[in-house]
Amino acid sequence: MPKDYISIALGVLSMLISFVPVIPLQLVGAVAGVGGFLLGRRARREDYRRDFTCMIGMISSGVGVFLCLLAPVLAIVSNVILLFMSK
Repeated sequence: MPKDYISIALGVLSMLISFVPVIPLQLVGAVAGVGGFLLGRRARREDYRRDFTCMIGMISSGVGVFLCLLAPVLAIVSNVILLFMSK
């Protein structure tokens, strides 16, 4: 299977995992998204004719990483705010 299609699949998987309300699983989704982004870049450098599918993979992976890391970061920020408010 070509790297650009694997990049798309990892990006979509990362976006789907982002909606699961389990933070450790979301971190796994973020790692999958980073892997998809790197595969998309590598495939684009190997063959310039696959630019469109590589770009789709990189964008979907980037969105997946953003969505997967949004909940853990907001959880940490809210816990820090609550820690300072309780004093």
